[in-house]
Amino acid sequence: MKKILFSTLLAVIVFSACKDQSAKTETSSANSTTDSLAAVNAINLADSLWDDQSAHNSVDGWLSFYTDDAIMLPPGENVCKDKESRHASIAAYFALPAASMRFQATKTEASKGGDLGYSTGAYQFSYKDAAGKEVRETGKFNETWKKQADGSWKCIVDIWNADPAAK
Repeated sequence: MKKILFSTLLAVIVFSACKDQSAKTETSSANSTTDSLAAVNAINLADSLWDDQSAHNSVDGWLSFYTDDAIMLPPGENVCKDKESRHASIAAYFALPAASMRFQATKTEASKGGDLGYSTGAYQFSYKDAAGKEVRETGKFNETWKKQADGSWKCIVDIWNADPAAK
């Protein structure tokens, strides 16, 4: 019972920490327009919804945030330039035992015209290795977003990499 209570409390703390980070997203006010501010808000919302798909380890949900021709640059892998390679990469992440990937944007900017933007931030990834030991990785990401014809925002370039190992 104590284990369940501790796990629940830990999950609440981690979730709260993630929420606090997203509330601290930096936006650029230099040369901002109504279009660019609306774009920043839309990108931040899309990024938050994307993180929610990570929380559920949803491969299809994750991939739905990419354009059909998006370029994905995952760490230690080849560049993914098509749906099949992106699917294989993300499916492999979420297939790891006890996989958990979360990310939070810390800075978002958009063009004056409000049709292109980027977000950058931090991620946390953990899973259990073959011996059942938890492996934790933290890192950073940069996503380039493009407004679609239907008004939605999709990622066109996504790169992330791990922070140096603690010494």
